[in-house]
Amino acid sequence: MGGEIDRLDKGKLTRVWMAAIPVSNLNDALEFYTEVLGLPVQLDSRENNWIELGREEPHEKLALYVPSILDKRQPGGDTGIVFETDNIYELHRKLADEGVEFKLRPQRQLWGGLMVIFLDPDENELTAVEDPEHYVRTSPTPR
Repeated sequence: MGGEIDRLDKGKLTRVWMAAIPVSNLNDALEFYTEVLGLPVQLDSRENNWIELGREEPHEKLALYVPSILDKRQPGGDTGIVFETDNIYELHRKLADEGVEFKLRPQRQLWGGLMVIFLDPDENELTAVEDPEHYVRTSPTPR
């Protein structure tokens, strides 16, 4: 009977482990994500069309891969990936100095945080936010 209680507490999602980004060239993408964004390589498996980037475990990772022509996901467009930054204006300055293109320059959002949207060399959209009050702010009351 005691084993049933342990099983009830298992089988839950625990975190986002990885998000994959389709790119047209692994070497070019690797240079952007490591040199420009400063993400360290955790796994370089180019022979298997796969590179994982990000901080040491338990943090989430980004994976870069070149999709086949039959793959629905192709390079370019919104990735849905949102990075957190401790200073959006300094991030913007650093990326702009590297020639990164922005779809949205630092801008305060209605929800209170600051946000930028920028493009990688394949025009994949990446978002960054600065919002230290995100989890302490009171949610608005629905009307």
